[in-house]
Amino acid sequence: MPSTRDRLLDAAQHLVETDGWASITMARIARLAGVSRQTVHNELGTKHALAQDLALRELGRFLDLVRERVAAEPDLVAAVRSACEGVLQLGEQSVIVRTIVTSVPGEQDGDLLAILTTESGEIVEVASVVVKEALVENFSPLPFDDAELEVAVEVVVRLVLSFITRPSKPAAQAADDIAWILRLALAGKTTG
Repeated sequence: MPSTRDRLLDAAQHLVETDGWASITMARIARLAGVSRQTVHNELGTKHALAQDLALRELGRFLDLVRERVAAEPDLVAAVRSACEGVLQLGEQSVIVRTIVTSVPGEQDGDLLAILTTESGEIVEVASVVVKEALVENFSPLPFDDAELEVAVEVVVRLVLSFITRPSKPAAQAADDIAWILRLALAGKTTG
């Protein structure tokens, strides 16, 4: 049986997907989940905290895809490229991500974009840990020392996050660009 918190997040996600972010109130979440409004406030806090929780929960879906894609490829660069493309495609499809990305700064609850930009530290940290673990598990020994791997993974995570928040090209092309940068880094390792 799901926890109260999971039930509340499920209810909030359902409301976002059916009626949009503006429709979210603690009272509506409480009604849908069958709990008191005070329970919603105690479990979730503010509406902004709810958005952060939904984004982190959605991140879990993205990271499951990363693990799957990295494990499916025999080549390091191909694995990173495939994982990036999958995450970017999922970002295009995710109602939660699209809701955050299309929020308008200055409007009520318009600070949602900050979750993926200025407040993205936790997302970058969690994603970096999972990506690094997936690469180490599937491609050891890696052609980077630990410090270099930390930098490479963080750069890839931040590039993907940037493409999600400000898409400028199709997912496949963005993934190709990230893979090209990784290939350059690897080539520099062999010549330097």
